[in-house]
Amino acid sequence: MRSMRALALFLSLFAFWSALSGRLDPLFIVLGVLSAAGCTWLGVRTLESVIGPHDATPKVHLWHLFTFLVWLLTRIPPAGLSIARVVLDPTRPPRPGVVRFHTQLPGPAARTLLATAITVVPGTITVNVEGSEFTVHAFSPKAAEDLATAETQNRIARAFNAPSEPPPRMTWDPIHDELPEEVA
Repeated sequence: MRSMRALALFLSLFAFWSALSGRLDPLFIVLGVLSAAGCTWLGVRTLESVIGPHDATPKVHLWHLFTFLVWLLTRIPPAGLSIARVVLDPTRPPRPGVVRFHTQLPGPAARTLLATAITVVPGTITVNVEGSEFTVHAFSPKAAEDLATAETQNRIARAFNAPSEPPPRMTWDPIHDELPEEVA
């Protein structure tokens, strides 16, 4: 099954190359094939070390994965606007903190997708993942709402044919205990 992963990676990389180059000249096609083949050769072992061996990776339901990605893309603009409001309005100070929680997502592939989804949305960034424990820096408590309700985790679980999980017990460690005097 390593060959199927390698083929999928090669085709994805070649499609990405083709989309970025926008050219169908024989030279660009050959360069794209060589680049995708080289990256596949270098990356297939790394891919397995991140998402696990094929037999340990749960089957992915492509429709649910697609709907998760669409949902994730709809989360980015409002989160960006929320961050912009806090940055531009001096009466709204940021309240950064670190959130820690455990997830029941199966396997490294699902947890990698969760870590990436957290980082893609403005206002949150995955700082560390150890097994099922996530450490996330959040610009404000509101930025971590989707994690607190387990909305993101459950959408990923659906894509990996895993059961939904209840909202996790989270700990919020504020970075600043007090607001600066000029803001208070």
